[in-house]
Amino acid sequence: MTLPRVLPDGARHPGAGAVTVATVPADDAAAERLRSRQQAELAVRYGEPDAGTFTPEAALANVVVRDHGEPVAFVALRDVSGTPDGRGGAHPARTGEVKRLYVEPAHRGRGHARTAMRALHERAVAAGLDRLVLETGTLQPESIDLYLSLGYVPIESYGHYAGQPLSRCFALDLRTERAAAPGSADRQGAAGPGPGAVAGAPVAGAVVLRAVPWEDPDATALRREMQETSSAVLYPELFEGLDAAGGFEAVDARLGTDVVLTLVAYRDDEALGCASLRRPEPGAPQDALEVKKVFVRERARRSGAARRLLDGLEAAARERGTVTLLLETGIRQPGAVALYRGSGYRAVQPFPPYDENPVALCFAKRLG
Repeated sequence: MTLPRVLPDGARHPGAGAVTVATVPADDAAAERLRSRQQAELAVRYGEPDAGTFTPEAALANVVVRDHGEPVAFVALRDVSGTPDGRGGAHPARTGEVKRLYVEPAHRGRGHARTAMRALHERAVAAGLDRLVLETGTLQPESIDLYLSLGYVPIESYGHYAGQPLSRCFALDLRTERAAAPGSADRQGAAGPGPGAVAGAPVAGAVVLRAVPWEDPDATALRREMQETSSAVLYPELFEGLDAAGGFEAVDARLGTDVVLTLVAYRDDEALGCASLRRPEPGAPQDALEVKKVFVRERARRSGAARRLLDGLEAAARERGTVTLLLETGIRQPGAVALYRGSGYRAVQPFPPYDENPVALCFAKRLG
């Protein structure tokens, strides 16, 4: 697995030159060329171009970014208000969709995609839109990271992307963008968890970590609570066969066979949360360890316990000489996604056994 080069959210390549942004006609030659190249690249990555229909003439804006006069990036905006959302409903009024974001390969890593997206956000606000949605694929982890850094959150797949295992969809509340000060997208991407997240400012009572066996009673109770109050509630479709697999005890025992470390966070001898490291499954990078079962009880959230657990796992992995940490979370856990990104994890292509999971988001962190 090749990890993306991690830059601070909002960072630009130091050599970026005079950049201009313009809204162009649908038949603009540069726009047509960039859209065509975007579709060709998708066809190589996925074996076919984007199946979504897009008519440039109907777009609210076709945006071209130029660097020293050379067209280097494109993005478009269209209004999807009231159109079917693919889940039996319709997109709310004042909803726009981001389409065809593309940067020429030789100009990537210079901030042009971010420039294009922020220009598109300005045009969306000017058009009176309240919300933006977009779709990307699991084979484009660099795109997923860009959208997360700009404040987009995962949502259920919509439209003709609904049910597509390689699609991941995201949304941005533009009303929040309008209410925030300039530069809010940078701060939102780097600030870490929002409401409902599992980390935040410490409260009274120091959080301490203890390494315990996988089958430790406190650790087992925490994992059971995680399943019953979080995992099975958020992802019931993934737990339909649990009883047939032997129930929690049997599945938990099988998972534990590859675990190399389990930590439990305590405060005043009360178990607050747990996290583990395990050897990854075949097909995943074998020079890595996988972060599993990160959970903090509801009453202990925003205590700093989750970050303490992640820091403890990372320290232990470094001592073992591990160079990469992997983890998987789901699209219905924006707080967890923010926690992991705030801890330095970046999106990667799904690895086994999550490569066919339609609600999984996979991340990795290079150590050292």
